[in-house]
Order: sequence, then structure tokens, then C-alpha cells
Amino acid sequence: MKQLLLIGLLLTSLRTSAQLPNGSTAPDFTLTDYYGTPHTLYSYLDEGKTVFVEVFAAHCPTCWAYHQTQRLKNIYEQFGPDGSDELMVLALEHDQWNGANEFMGIGPPWVTAGDWLTGTPYPIFDVEDPDRGVFIDYNVTFYPVLYKICPDRLVEWVQTSLNETQLYQLVEGCQAALSVNELADLGDIRFDLLSRSLHVERNEQFLGLDVFDPQGRIVQRVNAITGSTVQVATLPYGIYLFHLRTTQGTVVRRFVVE
Repeated sequence: MKQLLLIGLLLTSLRTSAQLPNGSTAPDFTLTDYYGTPHTLYSYLDEGKTVFVEVFAAHCPTCWAYHQTQRLKNIYEQFGPDGSDELMVLALEHDQWNGANEFMGIGPPWVTAGDWLTGTPYPIFDVEDPDRGVFIDYNVTFYPVLYKICPDRLVEWVQTSLNETQLYQLVEGCQAALSVNELADLGDIRFDLLSRSLHVERNEQFLGLDVFDPQGRIVQRVNAITGSTVQVATLPYGIYLFHLRTTQGTVVRRFVVE
């Protein structure tokens, strides 16, 4: 009995620690859904939407049970593009070498648990090579797994036990976080290409700076701010997210380093 308990605790520990850590910056991805439409995560975030990313497997009974709760369908229909347009749901299928039969529920139960397409209003993806690196980026070691990604690109793992009201409260939390950008009045924030430096007009509240590349990796961190100018000359050319840590919270700006 003790051995079974220890095994259960170990499995629970693995499940709760294996996902991408809360507060991480979400790696961007572009995937083409089952019907041939491309979707880019950061495009939705840049529109101010909260994105729920679900990872499931066609054969997985637990994934199918969660699918049948229709919680993601319900919040998508009410708050997605055809509703209040506050959120997006992207469902990524983890099994490799699947085809139309598996998505339509045709096959033995160890291959497919049901019809994943009928009645699903949000984009669903058959993720195959060369796109399967997204599962590595998001540290997917089990399924189903559900992530909430706020417009500021920060990730939070979501329990599948949450109902529609609780899921929408997470969306409201993202909107509250966005309001920090208004509360933290840093004045003019600009990146100077000539001097390759960031200028913050009102630096009294400016505590530090984290710079993220498009893959969500920190490429520069500044913990001591002594003035209104921060040098970022070591950054190679590209698009970066500047997370400015302030006394009011984090302000996010996107700049192109050329």
C-alpha cells in the first residue's frame, strides 16, 4: 500500500513539474490547422487576446473525457472571434503519423478515442514533422495539458478541472495585468537604432529590464538601472520583447533591432 502511495505521489509530482513553468515567456509558433489555415500565436497575443493552448492525443481517454466537457468550446463560442473576441483556443494533437481517420474517430480505441472534429469550433492541429518541436518548446511530457497565455506572453498551466466561469476569470486576470501598462507611467519609451540603446523618459519607476527573443529566451538582463538609457548593443539583429520591470509591475514593448 505504501509503495502504491509513493508511486502515486511521484506521478503527481512529475505531472505538476513537467509543464512549462508558470511565468515563463511563451515560445512563438506558427502552425497550420487541420483545414489548412495557418495560425501564429504571437499574432493573437498582439491583438490583445488571451490564448488557451491545449495539447491532447487522439487515443487518450482522459483527453477525450475533457473534450466532451465542451468547456473550451463553450468559452470559445462566447468569448472567441464570433463572441466578444477576447480569446483564442488552439488545440494541438500530439500523436505522430495520424490522419483523417484518427481525427474523425475511425479506428480501434488504442488509436482514436472519438470524433475530434465534429462540433469543434476552434482551430485543431495535426502536428507532424517538422513542427513537432513545439512540444519540446512547451515541455510537453503528458496530456491533456492546457496553458493560458496572456497578451504579455506569460504562460500559466491551467487545471482541466476548471469550469467555464473559472477559465474566463483567467482571461480577466490577463486583462488586469495589461492595465499595468497604463498604471506604470514611464513616459516615452523608444529604442534608438543609432546608439542601440533603450530610452525611458521617466525612469524613476524603472527597476530593471529583461529582453526576450522570439523563442521566449532571455537574451539580456539588466538588474541595475542608473539612468534613462540602457545599452543593448550586444543584441544581434532581430525582433525582441523588452520587459521593463517597474514599481507598478511589468511593461512590455516590442522593438526591432536592426
